Amino acid sequence: MLRVIVRSKRDADAVKAVIRKFYQGWGLNVETLKGARSIDKAMEILEKYKHSSEFIIVILGREDREIASTLESQTPLNFIIHTIPFAKVRNMRIEQLFHELELAKSKIRLTVTWDSIRKVFILQRGGIPLEDLKFNPAFDVFFGLGEKTKAYLSTIIGGRIGLNPLLVREFGGLHKVYCGPRKTGILRIPDEGIEPWGEKFTNEVYDVELSKLIESNSHVLKLYESVSLKFLKRFRDWADTVIIPWSGGKDSTAALLLALKVFGSKKVTAIYANTGLEFPWTLEYVEKVTKLLNVKVYTVYVGLNEELRRGRSLPTHSNRWCTGLKINAIEKAVNELAQGNTLVVIGDRDAESERRGRRPLAKFIASDRLIVAPIKLWSAAHVQLYLTLNNIPLNPLYTIGFYRIGCYICPALRSWEVYLMMRDSELVNSLISQPFYRDFINLRKSKNKELTF
Repeated sequence: MLRVIVRSKRDADAVKAVIRKFYQGWGLNVETLKGARSIDKAMEILEKYKHSSEFIIVILGREDREIASTLESQTPLNFIIHTIPFAKVRNMRIEQLFHELELAKSKIRLTVTWDSIRKVFILQRGGIPLEDLKFNPAFDVFFGLGEKTKAYLSTIIGGRIGLNPLLVREFGGLHKVYCGPRKTGILRIPDEGIEPWGEKFTNEVYDVELSKLIESNSHVLKLYESVSLKFLKRFRDWADTVIIPWSGGKDSTAALLLALKVFGSKKVTAIYANTGLEFPWTLEYVEKVTKLLNVKVYTVYVGLNEELRRGRSLPTHSNRWCTGLKINAIEKAVNELAQGNTLVVIGDRDAESERRGRRPLAKFIASDRLIVAPIKLWSAAHVQLYLTLNNIPLNPLYTIGFYRIGCYICPALRSWEVYLMMRDSELVNSLISQPFYRDFINLRKSKNKELTF
């Protein structure tokens, strides 16, 4: 899935040292440009990778920045060209080189530009750079899809927002909002409380049609799909059983779709863990997509609602007792379903958390059980458009602005999601009679009073 290329053998040795320390189990290949100093020689060596179904990260020192600039304009979309701030790659300390490799890797998911002709975002280089867009291993990009998302964003930011804006999730709840090449505004989303807030910077906004987004990015999405499918096909002969833990969220749905394309519905089983406190929309979505994909679904009941009825307090950031119960239920289901060599396909992505970012692409947890993450290098935007391209509907929670989906008392729901849970009439009507919904909202309201802005 991922290959790193540097100029010389000594540079390669430095990268291999980083891999030994930070990327065990990733299966990263490191190759060289055989010391090439000319663009013609470098292009000749890179020619064989132009049509490969893998991402090629070329890391060059500052002294080769002219070659790097030319490579960026002449190599295809599966190439990431990254120049470090040192003259040579081998001059960097191991921790510094690790950071540069992480930066380069983040470009796979964070590269977005603006097509000024079609008035649409493209998930590739070559268009107009977005104002103040930065690369960072912790950042993610996603689209605020639909009219409702547009309306809620407009209310919070304080002015008209275009249809289907691009949002860049950065640190501390900061989200940059783009409705064109200029930064339209910012959205601040505290983890606690109920009150997101924002600010608008420009009135130059464009409505971006979803059909144009899909059409303009279909070649990019097919590239990312081909990389992930090639990765999964490595395990086709090995796997007797294929299991996908499925939450009804976009990432696990994309992982499920990819697994079905490689292994087929006879070999694939999805595990859905019903916590007892699921969004009603998610339950309906899982049922709908189950029929659409014709996939076997093994449902397990976690019983968080029963725990609360017995007097347990609502989960919080500091006491997420619910997570262990859900993981245990899924692991028990995997053990019940596992036959022979068992491949567990998960929807983990690097941008979700530092902990997930450190996990390898594939990891054996037993000699006959392997966990793989085929969309690990994707952004949320890639996932959103990929499902839409394949005529798989998104969970309706995403169409009102949700970024991440869990149960409706999840402490990981940020102030933005809670804001939507209190204001979207259709969502409120679906939740108002659900157990512990009011308790959760009241808890978040009380936390809101403790916050200082």
